[in-house]
Amino acid sequence: MAWERSLVKALASGASERSLLLLAEGFKSSRTLDTLAEGLVREPDGVDGFMRQLRTLVDESDFDLAAWLGAYECVQTHLSAAGRSASPSSIVGYVQCSAEFGGSAENRDSLPGIIGDMLEKYGFEGQEGCGTGPVA
Repeated sequence: MAWERSLVKALASGASERSLLLLAEGFKSSRTLDTLAEGLVREPDGVDGFMRQLRTLVDESDFDLAAWLGAYECVQTHLSAAGRSASPSSIVGYVQCSAEFGGSAENRDSLPGIIGDMLEKYGFEGQEGCGTGPVA
């Protein structure tokens, strides 16, 4: 029921079925989708624009979309547990930095695992990340 409600709400906000299918496959919790969609309400391209820009970052990294979505959810869960929030672009910026670090030859762990280690060691400052992040 929670997934159905989240998907219907995101569809009503203009997200395409393709984007929602990818997000539903990549996220373990419907709350992550809710939080993402709420964070993109003011963005002109919404969920679909976020997904297009995320795909560009994925293509430039050593990790696949599933790893990026799992890492995004890891950060979102960490923030929620601490009673904090951050913009989707800020979260993806954090993932981008971690992917750049974790994509090195010395460190080929899973991206969500790298994120967990980074959050434990360094926390989350809420900055936009190493590059531009997904939302311009």
